[in-house]
Amino acid sequence: GQVSGAPVSRGCVVGRARIVRELAEAEALEPGEILVAPITDVGWTPYFSLIAGLATDVGSAVSHGAVVAREYGLPAVVNLRVGTSRFQTGDLVTLDGDRGTLKHA
Repeated sequence: GQVSGAPVSRGCVVGRARIVRELAEAEALEPGEILVAPITDVGWTPYFSLIAGLATDVGSAVSHGAVVAREYGLPAVVNLRVGTSRFQTGDLVTLDGDRGTLKHA
């Protein structure tokens, strides 16, 4: 499958998904993974230097994740609604911040 949301930071990346539902789980992130989370806030910022891209279930072009992803030059898609339930940690995925999609690679 593929899910669609709002493209908020340009670029396309292929990598392993890391599903993180709570900030406390974020310490398991590995460099180059694609973070898939319900939403992010300021507490997630230190992890943006590790990840290759961001996908969230909720958000808009002015949400925390979208703004920080643009600052870091990371592809990002928000408002996927079901990203954290459709994908699992370790899935090889393609995150397309130009088209607003997250799909199995």
